[in-house]
Amino acid sequence: MMRIWHFCFIIAAAAALVGMSLGIFMGANEDFTLAPVHAHLNLLGWISMFLYGLYYRGGQHAPGRLARLQVGIAALGFPGMTGGLAILLTGGGSVAYALVMAGSILTISSMLLFMAVLLRDAYRTRHATGA
Repeated sequence: MMRIWHFCFIIAAAAALVGMSLGIFMGANEDFTLAPVHAHLNLLGWISMFLYGLYYRGGQHAPGRLARLQVGIAALGFPGMTGGLAILLTGGGSVAYALVMAGSILTISSMLLFMAVLLRDAYRTRHATGA
């Protein structure tokens, strides 16, 4: 089974490659219609997933089910949001809007779960050290 932080790093690198490629494509074509997609791919895909990976790699506690759920939801949320946004910005209709909304809900849910992981780990650390 792949470690959760390896998964995060692989997803992050894939998102970075797609986001950078999109940036190069937009620049070469001098068409920046998809600039919001480029930004969200890099922020939610590259940065957020990489930071999740760093946290889980360096954490004092084993990631567990909550962390795996959090990362899984994040890995579904940002492609749904950015893919839907790409379709919406290039003339897509209600299906694209639904994808953006579903991806956005998954993305914020993932961040809420990450906050729960952080709070749980802080509680465990405090009680383990007796502080």
